[in-house]
Amino acid sequence: MLALLFHGKGSSPEKINWLTRPFKNMGFRVEAPKIDEVADGVFIGSKIIENERDPVITGGHSMGGTVALLLAAKYPKKVKCVVAVAAPVDRVLQLKWLEKGEEGSVRRMLYNDIVARLSMRDLEESSPIRYINGEYPPVIYIRGSADDIVPAEHLELLKRKANEYGFKVIELVIEGMGHTPRSQHVKVIESFIRDNINQCLTT
Repeated sequence: MLALLFHGKGSSPEKINWLTRPFKNMGFRVEAPKIDEVADGVFIGSKIIENERDPVITGGHSMGGTVALLLAAKYPKKVKCVVAVAAPVDRVLQLKWLEKGEEGSVRRMLYNDIVARLSMRDLEESSPIRYINGEYPPVIYIRGSADDIVPAEHLELLKRKANEYGFKVIELVIEGMGHTPRSQHVKVIESFIRDNINQCLTT
């Protein structure tokens, strides 16, 4: 089975080894394409999924997690499980959060970058929360308690949708982890994915 995994904004496939490695170790085929934005991630991911005969897992960190969640909504019969790490599920809500960052902060710089390139309509149309329905697959969602880029509200929104539509959310909140996992968090993430992937795939 293919695990199709996406990096975050300004990152690269090489920088999400902490996410690709668990799947490789479990024997999954792994593809981690280079993307620039959510839209091209969905475009690239769609082409890969459409060429696959077998079901796939989608996953990603931050922006890449948003792509993974969108692909699950677009291909609910092909995507069996999503693994999202610190992923925004509502991009309009995320923009409002980033806007509150102090001038010069990473939050504010991300805000400025988004408003320079994308309209509110773009953000609305690329928000996974808009497309989740009764066919949605299970989601493994991992976040850090100290994440100041994507707040806990996104996980809560996803869980409310799960209650509404009856799909499973398997969550892990790692105490002290920020937006991006550090070396001390890698084994925790790998163990959690390994321990829960079968439950995600067979739900």
